[in-house]
Amino acid sequence: MEVSAVRSSATDQDTAAEYEIETLTNGEVPEDTPWPGGSYIFPKGEDGGALSYIKFNVPMDSVTDEEGVLQYEDFLRFVCRNLPVRGGYGGLSPVLPYSFHRFMPQEYALAERFSGLEIDSYAFSQGLQYVTRSYEGESFQKLRAHYGYLKPSAKIESYGFIKSVNWYTLLGDVFVDRLGGEAAVRSALNREDIGIERIGQCVLIRAGQFPRLGAPEEGLPEPYVFVNDVLRVLRNPMPDSLHTYMPDIPHADKKATRHWQARFDLPGAPPIPSPPEVVPQSSSNGWWFTLALSNSLRHFKTGEIMPVIKGSTFGGTYWQRMSDKEAAKR
Repeated sequence: MEVSAVRSSATDQDTAAEYEIETLTNGEVPEDTPWPGGSYIFPKGEDGGALSYIKFNVPMDSVTDEEGVLQYEDFLRFVCRNLPVRGGYGGLSPVLPYSFHRFMPQEYALAERFSGLEIDSYAFSQGLQYVTRSYEGESFQKLRAHYGYLKPSAKIESYGFIKSVNWYTLLGDVFVDRLGGEAAVRSALNREDIGIERIGQCVLIRAGQFPRLGAPEEGLPEPYVFVNDVLRVLRNPMPDSLHTYMPDIPHADKKATRHWQARFDLPGAPPIPSPPEVVPQSSSNGWWFTLALSNSLRHFKTGEIMPVIKGSTFGGTYWQRMSDKEAAKR
């Protein structure tokens, strides 16, 4: 069962909204369901690692002055504090009406011209890219076990990828860990105009003080290029289309989608690595710290339980990995 809700300032489905927020919850198996060809049974209520989706739009005028940016960021932080965010993005985007399908070619044409614009009309289905799933069995058709996460040594069904980067790029812990941990991300993006903030279960990365349109006469937004150079390895090397099939009309098909997602790549950038077929063994052995406690850096061994810091004004306790090199500097 899934629940969808939209709250919009639009007066009808053919008018683009000035303000809008929409959500689609993840689905659950309504009853015990045997998997064809295998002995595994998806139990009632199982969601298989499916994710919910939330999206909100505000007028461009809201982010052209400091007060508007603060309001936008306050709400973004509110969402991250209250939801277990896996990933996401924020920036400038064409706003299409609820009946958006016939306007996709215009969305694509604008995104081709202005690099800072997001192709976002099918965001509710693109959330599938962030899903992580693994399984055990002879093949996916002959399951013995299924996991809604990446279980070490299990076979990978869905590795999970980010879409691209924009003014804001949100990374859940699965992606932060893939980059070597939060300390490594902060070190790689250590620049005055790049904002990095941990809220709840994700890290928010802001490329510059304001969102950029990326008009051709301006060139590519340099802060976006800088952030992309670090985060690009998290993209899908073979992404699905961002638009549905539209014969004889330029749109974001698979080839165009790959080109668009690579718009901030530097010349000569190496290919995006292919995901592994089996989930790598992980180790928690090393140095960790938490913002819930000052001077918290300590060494943990694999299997050792990390304590919860009670009464912290920071909120929840999120332990973050630090490289041996960074730890030595402390």
